[in-house]
Amino acid sequence: MIRYSYATVALPTLTPEEAVGYAAAAGYRGLEWKVGEAPHAAGSTAGTFLRGNRCTLALDPAAGARAARLCADAGLAVVGLTPYVQTGDRATLDRVLDVAEAAGAPQVRLQGPRPRPGGPGYHPLFAQALGFLDEAQARAARRGVRIAVELHQGTIFPSASLAHRAVAHFDPARVGVIYDVGNLVVEGYEDRRIATELLGPYLHHVHLKNAAVSPVDGPRWSPLDDGAVDVAGVLGHLREIGYAGWVSLEDLSTERDPLSTLRHNAKVLAACGAPDWEEGKEHDLRGCAGDPQAGGGLGAVARRG
Repeated sequence: MIRYSYATVALPTLTPEEAVGYAAAAGYRGLEWKVGEAPHAAGSTAGTFLRGNRCTLALDPAAGARAARLCADAGLAVVGLTPYVQTGDRATLDRVLDVAEAAGAPQVRLQGPRPRPGGPGYHPLFAQALGFLDEAQARAARRGVRIAVELHQGTIFPSASLAHRAVAHFDPARVGVIYDVGNLVVEGYEDRRIATELLGPYLHHVHLKNAAVSPVDGPRWSPLDDGAVDVAGVLGHLREIGYAGWVSLEDLSTERDPLSTLRHNAKVLAACGAPDWEEGKEHDLRGCAGDPQAGGGLGAVARRG
């Protein structure tokens, strides 16, 4: 069964209490918590979500325990943590793992190193990443947590095949991959049938967002129902291959405020017949498929590949 959660990096204007309440009301079943600050925020296309995000957990086990209580009270799961641990930073990794243990989070997201002009090339960066993953998975396992490597543009793991080259060295119960379909629009796209078959048991988690591509301006984050990602096709494929994990919505578009986006995305999931999606008490199909005033909806979602 596919389960749907929301990533708090996409809720920068909400407090943790507000995020929990609104996510539960809209029909999501868990939250994926942003932890700490991103060193690359200033130069990121998602800078408005990374800087000053009110829905960020501090690097403190007390923050993790508080997130666990808030989620439990609302009937939500703590799906995982998304920190910003740079390769080789063992001290920060240990702090994040302490938060994960306190929150009861099953996994922690890591990203690959980012190549820099004049810096080390792919091969030394890969060796560094592999060594750090080995340390990270051992440290995480002692706390009952697994490591999930995110497919992310600008890192040495932008695609399923490049990430698989690293994670294949480890037990898939301890190390896996976050398949981020929005990031793949920017860099690293491979046919999803090939990518998911290659990942196999290493497919631990999915990030769902959208991006549009302009021949002049390049890619930009776009609403879930208005971009290059075939949302209905992706979710249908996950059902076909028997994926039974979490799909976390990580919408970084700015056409709506974050709360309106959260609610809109619940409507998009309902309109495109997302497998196993259950309506929340706020569910309202106005503005989706069948509404003559809708600008997006099922038709827009289903068209794009």
